[in-house]
Amino acid sequence: MKSAFLVSAAESFEDDVWRAARSLGADVAGPSAQFQDDQGRVLLITGDLGVDGAGAWRDDLVASPGMDTVPDLSAAAAVLVECRWEDLFASWIARLAALLPGTAWVVDDDGVVWPATRVDPEGVRL
Repeated sequence: MKSAFLVSAAESFEDDVWRAARSLGADVAGPSAQFQDDQGRVLLITGDLGVDGAGAWRDDLVASPGMDTVPDLSAAAAVLVECRWEDLFASWIARLAALLPGTAWVVDDDGVVWPATRVDPEGVRL
């Protein structure tokens, strides 16, 4: 499965993600949420990454096109977002991020940091 991380330094980030996902129609159970669009395509968010997965996204980060610098994500938490379709990923994460009280970022498979509300489906690497 193709994936990227959704990250934020907001104190209640994971709780906020589950609340926002539920409001967008995702099935939320424990530290995960699953969304299925009208074409049957699925997006899965997994939290509670533990020690091994929590920092895996932090290495060699680069700014996405249009950003001058990489934001300071040293205190950020992350959830893993798995999706096979970049267009579904970008549109759904933008909707989710707009509902979060804090700023969220996407770190893609190449270490590129995107503002979560403005992920380019043509440029993101899952």
